Amino acid sequence: MKMNTKEMFQVGYFKFHDNEALNFQLNRFYAQGAFTREELIKIGSQIDGFEKWISLFIKIGEEAQNQGDVFKAATCFRAAQFYTLSGEKDENGNSLKHLLYDRCVRLYDEYFGRFEDIKYVNIPYEDYELPVYYSELEDAKGTIVIHGGYDSISQEFLALVPFLLEKKYNVYFFEGPGQGRVLMKYDVRMTAEWEHCTGAVLDYFDLKDVTLIGISLGGYLATRAAAYDKRISRLVMYDLIYDFYGAILNKMGSFGKVMDYLTYHPRNILWKWLDKKFEENYFTKWLLLQGYAIYENVHTPYEYYNHIKMYNTREISKLITQDTLVLAGESDLYTVYYKDQLDALVNARSVTGRLFTSDEYADHHCQVGNLGLVLETITDWIEEKTNG
Repeated sequence: MKMNTKEMFQVGYFKFHDNEALNFQLNRFYAQGAFTREELIKIGSQIDGFEKWISLFIKIGEEAQNQGDVFKAATCFRAAQFYTLSGEKDENGNSLKHLLYDRCVRLYDEYFGRFEDIKYVNIPYEDYELPVYYSELEDAKGTIVIHGGYDSISQEFLALVPFLLEKKYNVYFFEGPGQGRVLMKYDVRMTAEWEHCTGAVLDYFDLKDVTLIGISLGGYLATRAAAYDKRISRLVMYDLIYDFYGAILNKMGSFGKVMDYLTYHPRNILWKWLDKKFEENYFTKWLLLQGYAIYENVHTPYEYYNHIKMYNTREISKLITQDTLVLAGESDLYTVYYKDQLDALVNARSVTGRLFTSDEYADHHCQVGNLGLVLETITDWIEEKTNG
């Protein structure tokens, strides 16, 4: 069975919910074709908070599974799993986040297992395994290696693979420390030294002259890998993560200066007040618990905000010698550093920047709203840098 890439991605970014974070996720589901616009308008109108989000998507997921709509069901259980608090248990003492993860991955694998071009392998690495979904063509004109970023699972991005195959590229999509199966099965936390797991994938498949695409926080991780592994010939920051910490503080407005001050003063009394405020708000509580689960030895807000400081490309950008494509959306919080990122690539073979706009429905993070456009942009750029 082959996937129809012509009708895969829906175009448009809509207001399905007043909450910015929830609305972004709902638009992701629309963009990937899991739901119609009408369905998401109805779903958005029923959600009055994160707890309702979880219960509603479990309900819709079970209905979709019973009706045989495997992709929609997988998307629903992933939606519920995503906003479930780390550490939350069911009545039997089992991790709800792990149970929902298992449920969504089984359905994603059932769905994508129907497509003959997509294969799967676990690569031995250190004392665990790296999962890789891959597709190899007899007449491939190049090789693309892809990975996600913060709290990602590879299965939710596999819909991108058939598009790249149609463009005649071999594709390898892997999960590393802190992501997907590596985190959920082995409890291996994220490392900023991404060149090691990327190198293991290149070693296993004997890959050279590859294009490496890092999605979301993967924009930093891929840059780190490309800085130290020159089998990577082309780098795609999808999107740029020039300064993870700085972008988050910038989003806080004037309070960002207070937070920055506090990261240098662990005993300041304001931390106790902040701890209480974070605990009272579901989103900030979820955000921090995600960080505690993903990063090693991070257990407090103070440790979290100090830890994410290392996820920046300021220093390593000068080590990039490859052709580099920097992608950004004009409404994305990380775009505040767009020009800084372009300017920092002083030794790159070439630097191409693309700032997507609201007129293109691609101005949000990772161009949710027009995935077809960003994929065309990436593959056209690869074609130019390979044969231009």
